[in-house]
Amino acid sequence: MGLRLLGPVEMTIGDRSVNLGGARQRTVLAVLGLNANRVVPVDQLIDAVWGADPPTTARSQIQICISALRRIFQEIGHPEAIDTRPPGYLLQLAPEHVDSLQFAAQLADARRQADAGAKAEASATLTAALALWRGAALSGISSDQVQRAATVLEDQRLTAVEERIQLDLELGRHQEVILELRALVVEQPMRERLHAYLMLALYRCGRQADALAAARRAREILAEELGLDPGAELQHLERAILQRDPSLGPTDEASPAAAPPAPRWTPPQPRQPTPVLPRQLPASITDFVGRDDQLDQIRQVLGRSPDDDRDHRGMPVVVISGMDGVGKSSLAIRAAHELGEHYPDGQLYADMHTWDGQDRSAELLARFLRALGVTGSAIPDGVDERGELYRSMLSGKRMLVVLDDVPPDVPVLPLLPGSSSCGVIIASRLRLTGLPGVRQIDLDVFDLQQSLQMLTGMVGRDRILADRADAAELADLCGGLPLALRITGARLASRPHWRLGGLVHRLRDEAKRLDEFTHHGLELRSSIRLAYRALDGRAQRLFRLCSLLRAPDFPGWTAAALLDCSTDEAEEILESLVDARLVDIVQYPYTSVRYRLHDLIRVYAAEKLGEEETDQDSAAALARVLGGWLALAEAAHQIDYGGNYTTLHGGAQRWTMPREEAARQIGDPADWWEAERRALAVAVRQAAEAGLSELCWDLSLTMISLFESKGYFDDWRECTSLAYQAAERDGNRIGMAAMRYSLGTLYLFQSRLAEADDCFATALEMFRAEGLEHGCALVLRNAAHIDGLRGDVASMLGKYTASLDIMRRVGDRIGEAHIMRNLAKHRMDEGDYQGATELLDQALVICEQTGCLRVQAQVLHRFAEVHLATGRLDLAKPCLHQVLRIVRDTGDRIGETHALYSLGLLRHREGRSDDAEVIIAHTLERARSLGERLVEARCRFSLGEIALATGRPEAGAAHLWEAAELFGRLGSTFWQERANLLLAKADQLAPPVAEGVAAWAGLAGNRPV
Repeated sequence: MGLRLLGPVEMTIGDRSVNLGGARQRTVLAVLGLNANRVVPVDQLIDAVWGADPPTTARSQIQICISALRRIFQEIGHPEAIDTRPPGYLLQLAPEHVDSLQFAAQLADARRQADAGAKAEASATLTAALALWRGAALSGISSDQVQRAATVLEDQRLTAVEERIQLDLELGRHQEVILELRALVVEQPMRERLHAYLMLALYRCGRQADALAAARRAREILAEELGLDPGAELQHLERAILQRDPSLGPTDEASPAAAPPAPRWTPPQPRQPTPVLPRQLPASITDFVGRDDQLDQIRQVLGRSPDDDRDHRGMPVVVISGMDGVGKSSLAIRAAHELGEHYPDGQLYADMHTWDGQDRSAELLARFLRALGVTGSAIPDGVDERGELYRSMLSGKRMLVVLDDVPPDVPVLPLLPGSSSCGVIIASRLRLTGLPGVRQIDLDVFDLQQSLQMLTGMVGRDRILADRADAAELADLCGGLPLALRITGARLASRPHWRLGGLVHRLRDEAKRLDEFTHHGLELRSSIRLAYRALDGRAQRLFRLCSLLRAPDFPGWTAAALLDCSTDEAEEILESLVDARLVDIVQYPYTSVRYRLHDLIRVYAAEKLGEEETDQDSAAALARVLGGWLALAEAAHQIDYGGNYTTLHGGAQRWTMPREEAARQIGDPADWWEAERRALAVAVRQAAEAGLSELCWDLSLTMISLFESKGYFDDWRECTSLAYQAAERDGNRIGMAAMRYSLGTLYLFQSRLAEADDCFATALEMFRAEGLEHGCALVLRNAAHIDGLRGDVASMLGKYTASLDIMRRVGDRIGEAHIMRNLAKHRMDEGDYQGATELLDQALVICEQTGCLRVQAQVLHRFAEVHLATGRLDLAKPCLHQVLRIVRDTGDRIGETHALYSLGLLRHREGRSDDAEVIIAHTLERARSLGERLVEARCRFSLGEIALATGRPEAGAAHLWEAAELFGRLGSTFWQERANLLLAKADQLAPPVAEGVAAWAGLAGNRPV
């Protein structure tokens, strides 16, 4: 007798098939068979037959089905097969009588044989196990519950197929598996391992081109179906095939038929984040002149093909050196653009002119790592660790790195790739003789012909030819310095009625030029002074005041703040500085036109500031600009949150513009925060240095919404530290408390709970001493969250209640909504889903009334969690889709990560385990990159759940062990206990595997319990 589930459900006696009756009886038998020798509750049988809408007679109808099945078993000689065991029934059959049990037993036997080195026997055992399958498992049964089980069985079958093919490849049977693999990748296009095996088999048969073609097809399929790049396994294998890596085994030099057993190929794990392709070069100037010889030298060094013997030459580095204004940056950028085709993996660019002699390698490495796809606290703290990660990510890539305006005495070695496949261009005033093996290119000033060529391009051929003598003298007076020539040419081009002789006459006067050159860069002063003196009084004052701006570039409204005038008037004056080439125009994504002063021009402007402005006037202008940043940041926060909610403000003076103008400047708050991040951080630093502690802490606190939604933890830490120190110097107790609250919130996001506790305790004490209730409420809200993570429910509820009372008194409606959302989670944990829903309804009304999309997304996410917990998948799905729309529109990367995790849970509950694993694995990578360690642990936990549910206890044990260990480190006792409970289940299913995981980690006997 045999019960056969691996195909259409049937029961046989010898060669004869037994009539099992109608669909209902077949469904009941299938569920009993899937759980053979285990009690199946009646409720489970009812769910299998009718789903969520059973008839009132369901129990009696199940009894009728059981009676009919008992008669069938009695007729074939097994009258005791079905036994009544509360709360249901038990089907008692030996494993050899149920094909699914036979399959599982043979699969376990094969794995033991493989572990013992008996690969041929293991392959044969797996072949026999797979022969038990007669088609799609449990076909003919329409029950959702049964089909979910069928999905699990199918996944087990495919895993067995993969394991058998792996063994065959290790046994040298490359040719034999190719046809089978071609069919399998068509049937199962999402299983990357099958694509990898096909590529490997083709390669080992000497068919490298076919193997690479298979890799391309796999990439196309994954991109089309999932929108993802191939995992690390396929990418590593494709590179290895391309490079004919000897570790892959036989190639065309060995006969496939006689090939010896091949080495086991182990792909790298885990899957890495999807790589990005940075293209950071600024635009090349269109009227570039000369430097042909230097461009040829750069092409010779950096333009070699990948097949050149580069490994013996080391990484190619070109250093372009020369005095300020000689055109180093223009040449570096021009050459980098021309070399683009030689570096298909992208270009990294850093303008280091703002370093002021300081070593900011750590900051720049963090920016490069972000450009390469690393975000949040995944960026190491130390410069050495950042350098190691940076070099690892560039290893083997064809990428060009351009370091522009490198100051003297700044080490550049930490910024260089370690791979000979990359290239580097460095522009610096001085020769960097400390770098071994580089090609040094020294730039001199233009000769007369090149100078005239540059002036002709800017002024026009007719004007130059009309007055050749004056043109030649003009070029000579400019000293052949490209920046001086550019400024002079711009002035002449903007004044077409000027004669060249008139400008030459002014330049002859030494009083109109810098004094005799005594140090590098001094020749530039004559050109700057000429342009400066040609300005009217308003433009001159703006030029001087622009030296107060420390950010690399600035928006037009800052000129209005400096002059304390309208933005229209200020931008008109600013454009006159652009015409004089004293200010350059730069543009970035998400922003309108921005402006920049060259570093040496800024120095000259600062000198003029000291000569012509009083200290009081300079301080007032700086305070206006910083007050403008605070006003705009406050306005952006109000747009995000629907008002001044969930934050505190001090009494610092704001510089405000009309509401409509402020709205135009901000546009989309998410884009504005991102575009102005660096400028805002510089403003915090300048406020601290200027002794404006009230403004400093207010601006730093207002920026929290940017820091927490984007994961900019380095910026968060630096701004908070600067503001705290400034407040401490001034004895500003409220500012100190606000920054301790901010730092505690940062630690909470990083799951550093003990440090967060200390900060919150200090902040709460200070706020209470100062009588600032709103500050107390914010601290209590976040401290309550920590209590919840630790399972201290009483303390959590006490703090939430106290915070909620204050929020209502002070009118912080979004703070109120946020707390109700968190309290709803507690109601869910208590099983009070109705109470949770009522709280969320109230919170959602507040969010809709205030227009706070950020917290609205968080409330809707909690609604989705309620629906998931209560089985209302039809309601959870639209909730999550709405959440994803909001967080993507608002640029909330942290919120998107949480929503994607819940979407993965939904897919799992829908029975789409494969899709769930893809989504949650992708979310795990995002959580790691953003430093969201708690979400990372939750993803591990859910991947373990899915693995157990789909019959893979080994994988489940590995994920759950890592989840339990991480929950323990984070102090999340509630989730640690849940992980350990599931881990115990995994131990029962596959104890040797679980023990192996612990031993492998070097922690046997120390697993959290």
